[in-house]
Amino acid sequence: MRSAAEIEALVKDHQQSLLRYLRFLGADEALAQDMAQETFVAAIHAGFADTDQPGTRAYLRTTARNFYFMWLRKHKREVALPGDDTLESAWHDNEGSDFGDTYIKALQNCLDKLTERARLALKMRYGDNASREQISFATGLDSEGAKTLLRRSKEKLRECIARQIGQDHLEA
Repeated sequence: MRSAAEIEALVKDHQQSLLRYLRFLGADEALAQDMAQETFVAAIHAGFADTDQPGTRAYLRTTARNFYFMWLRKHKREVALPGDDTLESAWHDNEGSDFGDTYIKALQNCLDKLTERARLALKMRYGDNASREQISFATGLDSEGAKTLLRRSKEKLRECIARQIGQDHLEA
């Protein structure tokens, strides 16, 4: 049985990456939190040996993906996702050797360049799962204006991140 310190270290080292992966699969924030918790509990009860970072992350992703798919079946929800090999390949392409830290830093830098209203709209939509009507009320825009703000903000983030990641890869 693992010690409390070992369990705490396992969660600390892998929780953020696992939550990002579950969000990547399509889980909302609350469901991702639940699935991550179930994943850690299952790994601990199974006596999983935390031998190396890549192996542990792969084990946790597989376990979390299985829990998420079971949840989808149980709640009769369908999500169109490519096969496991394609998911893993896409995840590795984006996570990279630094476990996604480059993308996270680029995202943080790019978010800082957006207007306060654009950051609020994105936080409400993707952090709080707010409706367009709620976002429109909070930002002082009509519904179509909120939709346009979200679309343009996502596009600016996408372009900014691509520039920063491209620059980082050129410097490395």
